[in-house]
Amino acid sequence: MTSKSDIDGFETDELLALARLALESNDLEGALHKLKGVVNAEDAPAEGLALAARVYAQLKLFDRAEKLYQRFLDKHPDATLERFQWGMTRFEGGKAVQALEIWDVVLKEQPSYPPALFYKGLVLTQLGKTNEAKQVLDGLLKSVSADNLYFTRAKELLQAIEVGRVPEASGARGGNGGTKPGTRPIPPDPYKTEH
Repeated sequence: MTSKSDIDGFETDELLALARLALESNDLEGALHKLKGVVNAEDAPAEGLALAARVYAQLKLFDRAEKLYQRFLDKHPDATLERFQWGMTRFEGGKAVQALEIWDVVLKEQPSYPPALFYKGLVLTQLGKTNEAKQVLDGLLKSVSADNLYFTRAKELLQAIEVGRVPEASGARGGNGGTKPGTRPIPPDPYKTEH
């Protein structure tokens, strides 16, 4: 795609390439500056919408991220990663039940998708539905290899449940992952890594 953009005379494909480089360098400001020119167009490319949504989520501007994920999913309704991340914006924005609804859609399409299984288990735990959470987390442990990040985190969360250290009901990640001291079941940044 080589359509013209308003930012410094760069074309859309150039801005996307520069935004990807900025994200690889963890330059959120630089990435956002480039992506704003891309996503403000009515015919914004899907990749630009997804990248900008990730940047907004990392900046904890969850409402903005949600809108861009929704625009992206209008174009690519079967995109698992972006649908999962859309659910994360709901979760981190304090809308855990809405996040569960989104992750249930992901899990209907891909029943063993590790991030959705883990976070579903986490939210169910926070909602006091520990038996359901244990079933989900046990299913996760059976569906991934032991070297998978979510295997380790699911095992830690199950252990925390067993000893009564249930994660707090807040969705936002804190210094210790939004959990009580001594546990760390939440992976560090679901918007940075490909799942």
